[in-house]
Amino acid sequence: MVFAAGLNNSGIALAVFDTDGRLMFRSNISADGNRCEDEYLLQLKSIFSLYGVDPGKAEGAIISSVVPPLTNVFSSAAARLLGCRPMLVGPGIKTGLDIKIDHHSQLGSDLVANTVAASALYPKPFIIIDMGTATTFTMVNAKSELCGVIILPGVRIALDALSAKAAELPYISLDSPKALLGTNTVDAMNSGIIYGTASMLDGLIDRLTDEFNDTGLSVVVTGELANHIIPYCRHKMTYAPNLLLEGLYMLYRRNQKKHKTDVKAYQ
Repeated sequence: MVFAAGLNNSGIALAVFDTDGRLMFRSNISADGNRCEDEYLLQLKSIFSLYGVDPGKAEGAIISSVVPPLTNVFSSAAARLLGCRPMLVGPGIKTGLDIKIDHHSQLGSDLVANTVAASALYPKPFIIIDMGTATTFTMVNAKSELCGVIILPGVRIALDALSAKAAELPYISLDSPKALLGTNTVDAMNSGIIYGTASMLDGLIDRLTDEFNDTGLSVVVTGELANHIIPYCRHKMTYAPNLLLEGLYMLYRRNQKKHKTDVKAYQ
């Protein structure tokens, strides 16, 4: 089996896949820069126990991180639990992608994993929308070229910024709007963030459709906040909650022959 983890500012997504690539379990934990290695080790051990999976049976592991301060701490904790050194998604890893951006090193490892999975699972051309701390659009054209990325403030960041900067607007939980027009402050804010974000997604999809002169773009949406927004969008979208983790598994398989584990270093 293979352990995969995606570290971002919103949290950490974890998964274990069997040897045939089937998802055995998926879990989410918070990303806390103040936690030490032992704390992450205990948490990981508890999660494996919760799902009845023996971590000692892992053949390997792979981690994508866009939170550098957490990378070494979490990677070391995983290595101690699994008995193998995790592969890190970064420069030098074989992706199979034709990346056309200016600086390949600036492409986040989460976007790399998303694109690897989407390239294998969905028809091209396609747009990947990842709704996490930031909302990102990744465009892959009919030639399988990763053409570029759009980065926007995430839904939660936008909502919290509104509450922080407007003295009379409260901090609220994200909820389905009762109507387009709110009749109280909380409903008005929920309507604004949900319908506003949905309209933004639809508008950018329209612009990318015009940019590439292609009305057949597939739209794949992932991220923990996506299911709040998708029902209010007008474009057809495919929700893929495990896209990042599936991409990490594919990257592991693609690179496993040149990746050397170092079990003794972590025993």
